[in-house]
Amino acid sequence: MQIKNSVGKKGINNREDVELVQITLNRAIQFPFRLLAVDKLVGKKTIGAIESFQKQVLKFSIPDGLIEVKGKTWQALSKYLVEPPKTKIATHSTFPEFVQIREDKTNQISESVFSVVPRQHQLKIAWGAKVSPAFKQKVILISKQLDISPDYLMACIAFETGETFSPSIKNAAGSGAVGLIQFMPETAKYLKTNTSALEKMSAVDQLDYVKKYFNTYRGKLHTLEDVYMAILLPTAIGKPVDHIFFRKGTKAYEQNIGLDKNKDGKIVLKEVAETVRKMFEKGIKPGYMG
Repeated sequence: MQIKNSVGKKGINNREDVELVQITLNRAIQFPFRLLAVDKLVGKKTIGAIESFQKQVLKFSIPDGLIEVKGKTWQALSKYLVEPPKTKIATHSTFPEFVQIREDKTNQISESVFSVVPRQHQLKIAWGAKVSPAFKQKVILISKQLDISPDYLMACIAFETGETFSPSIKNAAGSGAVGLIQFMPETAKYLKTNTSALEKMSAVDQLDYVKKYFNTYRGKLHTLEDVYMAILLPTAIGKPVDHIFFRKGTKAYEQNIGLDKNKDGKIVLKEVAETVRKMFEKGIKPGYMG
């Protein structure tokens, strides 16, 4: 649960290290629609997020956009892997001890600030405190196999199940969908099972079918929106935030009417993303992250 090499501007940027940094930075970012794509690639947005964290949270006078294995930036960021952030500033979720940091021209921070950062702890994920250890570990495993953020997957499952994580929960609108990602009857058939069998499974066993379903889109699910679109409407993966999914007067609109936040008769990606984003934010709060 540690990076092995430097990440960021002029860093070595091994893909696994970059992925861990992107997942961690997303737990700190406050602004809606600025969550990073967890794509294992260092681009302008990832470097910008590193610099913003250094400047806004750690008060670096001159952010360098680089995370060193034993540097102050990673010492601070690694705390987000094992603890939920407990306070907020304008731009980031953070920790009380970080708020006390004062700007220093040398970009050096007292070691005492990090004395409470655990070094050997099991990775915590969004909503991990609300599921069994076996479920959590399987989500971490399949997320790695699918190249997606476990936080994003858990946020989507939390939304789809009304925060119950029940493998037998049914769609309230009567679509026939069931389970962790609301498998539709035709989807279940494609996966060589059926909704009756799915709802009788344990949550841990049903994750095998979650993996099987998402495997079709492996390599395309980098953002929170991408992961949720794979469930809701796969043809919308990678679409802009103003993309219209459903219009009033269609069956699909009625089945998802709760997503029409401004009641304008249209459901757009921004509205869908807002709802799932709130699930992500809730999932990394104390009492939920685990």
